[in-house]
Amino acid sequence: MTDGGGSGPGDLLHRSWGHSFEEDHDDVTVYRPTGWAFPRARGRGGLEFRPDGTFLAVDAGPGDAARPAAGRWEPAAGSVEAAADRVLVRGAAGERSLQIVHLSADRLEVVPVAPTPRSDEHAPPPCDGV
Repeated sequence: MTDGGGSGPGDLLHRSWGHSFEEDHDDVTVYRPTGWAFPRARGRGGLEFRPDGTFLAVDAGPGDAARPAAGRWEPAAGSVEAAADRVLVRGAAGERSLQIVHLSADRLEVVPVAPTPRSDEHAPPPCDGV
């Protein structure tokens, strides 16, 4: 990611995005910049990626009231400028990785990536002298 001073992928990502669920397809979740001319809908969630590494996920709560959840984000597995494809998001609900399949000034498309288990999570239990 860039630091917001140039015109790299970070500059495009660093903004508030509203979930354009009408455009979701396959496993791809589509977001548009906040302020987009969305069709009327009840309870539109969204994401916000900030240059300082903070992150905000907004879900629709009771009565369509926004329920924001703060967290942190960072490029996953190296620089997003080099990979241009994945971010890691951490918050109260846990950690998730998002594959960026499209990023432009007016559209963000992501696919959740299944977490990779740590090498010790699937190790067989130790044997006590068989």
